[in-house]
Amino acid sequence: MTSNSLNISATISRQTGEAKNKNTLAFCVDENYLPYALFTAEQFIRLHPELPCDICICLPDISKVPDKLKNKQIRFIELSISGIDALPVGRLSLAAYHRLFLPQIFENTYEYIVYLDADTYINKAFYKKLLICIDSFSKNFCVAAAADIMELKVRSHLKERQKKVDLYVKTYHKLNHIYRNSGVLVFNTDNYNKSNILNKVFAYAVDNAESLQCHDQSALNGALLDNIALLPFDFNWQIHKTTYQITDTINPYIIHFISDNKPWKMDNKFTEGYQDYYKIFLEENFPETIADILTAYEQRCRTPKYKNPVREFFSIQGHRLKNSADSIQSKLSTLQKNKNNIQNLLIRKPFLVSTDHFNSEDN
Repeated sequence: MTSNSLNISATISRQTGEAKNKNTLAFCVDENYLPYALFTAEQFIRLHPELPCDICICLPDISKVPDKLKNKQIRFIELSISGIDALPVGRLSLAAYHRLFLPQIFENTYEYIVYLDADTYINKAFYKKLLICIDSFSKNFCVAAAADIMELKVRSHLKERQKKVDLYVKTYHKLNHIYRNSGVLVFNTDNYNKSNILNKVFAYAVDNAESLQCHDQSALNGALLDNIALLPFDFNWQIHKTTYQITDTINPYIIHFISDNKPWKMDNKFTEGYQDYYKIFLEENFPETIADILTAYEQRCRTPKYKNPVREFFSIQGHRLKNSADSIQSKLSTLQKNKNNIQNLLIRKPFLVSTDHFNSEDN
């Protein structure tokens, strides 16, 4: 499929398997994130023994998939995408923009596409409940996404100093828009294509390239202010100091390891309960990718941020002091939760975490 006005295109160059269901769970990754997409895909298979949808992992080169993992339950889609090389990515890869092409790639194949970032962790079976949620959306919805963690942060930390990202999110509030996180998306394929969403998002990205705080995510939000359905937050539970202490209480469907908090590389309070699951999977399937799991301080010591040793020393000490302060704050978790009433915020719009989901199972 091609967007002529912007000269962007995406085609399937190779693929394995055939479509068997009317919907799909999809990932878009490069070689570096392929192992983690496979980890999450296997979680979905294990939690949904009778697969309710196809599973597609889209990537630039199918040959990077180990032969023993090329099973019939996962379709591997090799994508050839052009025209987006100039877009900003920051620490991401261009594969972050590939998700936006999914409805056109699968135009005549799938009705709904459920997209997951590779740094998501499926906490419990979710597919049936997600379909119920989709049925509640307007029939003309194009994309659905959950609120970004910054939306919870700005509502709960009343006296916290406003940072750049907080202020950035608040600019959307002036437009009566809830800023969404793009780590979990639901695409209505037909509506997305009929509404020419791909062109709208990329046109916005090109016109605002220098101000895209979160790149493809910000482009999606900026282009579709009034056309993103609201997905409940427990389908994209973003691990953060505001949420991690009540994760077990809420028992969300999908956990999302945002920022640098990845269980396969970061050792901290957000990742410690999940590291072993990733270690086991990587040791069995991608032993060459296993790296030391380090604290933020250890990582900083290995990879200095500043060339000037004096500046680096004081920067590291400041980082250590901040971590100590965060540790002290975590010990006051009960007080903090009561003070900010996080759970009460979560059951309301824009988070919509239903109390019926707490400690429930989706069979």
